[in-house]
Amino acid sequence: MKHGLAVGFLLCFFATSSLVHAETVPAAICYIPAQPPPALARLDANDTTVSITSDMVSLSENQRAQFNGNVEITYRDTLLLAPRANFSSTTNTMNADGGLDYFNSTLQVSSSRFSANLQQNNARLDDASYQFLTQAGRGFAKQLTASEQQVLLSEALFTTCPNNDSSWALHASEINIEAEEGWGEARHAVFKIKDVPVLYLPYITFPVNEQRRSGVLLPKVGSSQKLGLDVELPYYFNLAPNYDMTLTPRYMSKRGAQLKSEFRYLSAEDQGNLQLEYLHSDNEKPDNFGARYLAHLSHLSDFTPELRAYVDYTDVSDDAYLSELGSDYTNQSDTQLLREAALSYYGEQVNSQLRVQGFEILGNYNKSYSALPELALSSAKPLALLPGVNFSWQAQYAHFRNQQADINYANRVHLEPSIAFPFVTPAVEFTAEASLLYTYYQQNAANIDNDIATSVSRTVPKLRLHSRLNFEREYDWFGEPALQTFEPQIQYLYIPYRDQSDIGLYDTTRLQDDYYGLFRINRYSGIDRINEANQLTVGWTSRFYDNVDNELFRFSLGQIFFLEEPTIASDEIDDLSSTESMLAAELIWHWFHKWYFSTAVQYDVDSDEVMKTSASLDYRASDKSLFQLNHRYSRAVSGLEIQQLGMVGTTQVAQNWQLVASYYRDLTNHRMIDVSFGAQYESCCWALRLIAKRQVLTDLELPIDNFTQASQLDTSIGIQFVLKGFGDSAGFGVTDMLSNGIFSYRRPYLLTN
Repeated sequence: MKHGLAVGFLLCFFATSSLVHAETVPAAICYIPAQPPPALARLDANDTTVSITSDMVSLSENQRAQFNGNVEITYRDTLLLAPRANFSSTTNTMNADGGLDYFNSTLQVSSSRFSANLQQNNARLDDASYQFLTQAGRGFAKQLTASEQQVLLSEALFTTCPNNDSSWALHASEINIEAEEGWGEARHAVFKIKDVPVLYLPYITFPVNEQRRSGVLLPKVGSSQKLGLDVELPYYFNLAPNYDMTLTPRYMSKRGAQLKSEFRYLSAEDQGNLQLEYLHSDNEKPDNFGARYLAHLSHLSDFTPELRAYVDYTDVSDDAYLSELGSDYTNQSDTQLLREAALSYYGEQVNSQLRVQGFEILGNYNKSYSALPELALSSAKPLALLPGVNFSWQAQYAHFRNQQADINYANRVHLEPSIAFPFVTPAVEFTAEASLLYTYYQQNAANIDNDIATSVSRTVPKLRLHSRLNFEREYDWFGEPALQTFEPQIQYLYIPYRDQSDIGLYDTTRLQDDYYGLFRINRYSGIDRINEANQLTVGWTSRFYDNVDNELFRFSLGQIFFLEEPTIASDEIDDLSSTESMLAAELIWHWFHKWYFSTAVQYDVDSDEVMKTSASLDYRASDKSLFQLNHRYSRAVSGLEIQQLGMVGTTQVAQNWQLVASYYRDLTNHRMIDVSFGAQYESCCWALRLIAKRQVLTDLELPIDNFTQASQLDTSIGIQFVLKGFGDSAGFGVTDMLSNGIFSYRRPYLLTN
């Protein structure tokens, strides 16, 4: 027969649910914890009474209760099982011994003895072995004392390794966890690997929840020919709930000592970060070379729902900074750095933006123009002049400067009103649009003898008719029900010829002519060039969907037909004539289970030349099992022919072992440009990664037509070791290893909705 006794007190065994940020690991893989008793599932977290049941109970003068046999003590959602226990109302204490087990939703503790002072609201467990049930982590404490404010463990051990695995463990004479602070302290701590001491720490702190605290982060170690031994040791400063800073001393055996910093801030209206990197003296440079630095600012302010400000600014001390020292904020192969600030207003009738923009050009390239400033205005929404007739407009003023160009500064005013007649239904789309483009320039030449028009205007009308049909039918896809669509479209575009040779190029360049580009109104970015057009563009797309609306196949084909031969201008951009009659096609096919094939081609019908092609064969079973074979070709990139072949893949060779490899070759110059090989071992509680790379070393001092042949190769090797549960293991996945080279892995445009 069982007896029950209810007492209203708070039983506080643990004030926290974990000792550290242990990485979540599926219990079925790494841990097989004891199953909690069924009684735990019936408990109510809102029940503030303590219930004690046992096989036998004896009362002494209504002051002392002795429980024996299958004692169960429950409070809220916690359960304590013991062979015997006693409660004293005079001292307001409870004790249990004989070997006991404690359970809650996340924790299991086995102990030899339990005692609690209900008046002081604390508890003590002796010889406590604990294990987390929902995440990695287990340990032992000779004595565990818990109160509302803290948990104190004496002669303690912690590890994220499963039972009977001594890969690593943290031993400490004392661990003190303060729940409200969110941090723990360990004194006289020793890291042991395979029970062998490897590191002694007199004092360390660690997180027990999501709160942040200042401290040392995991170091980074690497080696390469251009840097030598490369070691970084970040230190994190938790300055306030909404801003923090990280200082990272960096030592490069060939270059010297560098200091890197990052400051982040966040408020209701503002967010951003500031990065500074400084190297006082580079051992590989002459003594008079000076200090090397990088500065980056990114800021966003939302003053009101309609008013927004944005700043993005990057500066480096010299052109070779990124290629030689690298940075966390830019790519080592970047040749230009953006500098931009904008103030935007989004009104009910008018949108406006005031912007200043410039680029820092790295290497032997022509400097670009800066817009100082640029003011753009446009209608916020089309105005319905008549039923079915929409009117919209845009206007722009820009002041451009470039002291190294023939035209060192210019002013540009642009006006563009438009009228559109849209008709849209699920089956038919038709749009007729007419615009008038007026642009006025004031230009100042650096050389007074230069035959440049100081003022020039251009007025260009534009007419566009575009129509699309949408057909669909049910279809049999290799024995499975499917849906096929057929989407033909046709566009007529008329823009008369205008002589634009007296107009400089300030923010304009040639755009790519892929399938979707065939239907652009202008083949150039910016408005310094408006291409002549009296042309018809015809194209169609066909798609197949399975019975759950996953896209299995897509093919698009289109071509421009000139109704009137365009005038050949003498100032074409990038040696590509606007008279090209381009044919473009695109195909993406999910052809078998996890296999994908994609390809695209742009072909000039008039010159009978292939302008650009790309192809990719992908196998993607998971993030740990993928392969890609890709090829890319372009007839003219900065006047050069580019043809590259690449292979990248990763596979799991054993339960815990992963291999990653990539190889890219320049077929035009018959040489390797990027190769890497990596191996990774990952267990439940630790991981090890080794990566070796050899790639073309970017040298911006070389001319572009001699870069590939004359550039040198750089060899590097890196090793990374992570103890799971101590430090952030984010970025230790397999796919991030595929993004460390010059050509990062790019997931294909998968045919899924």
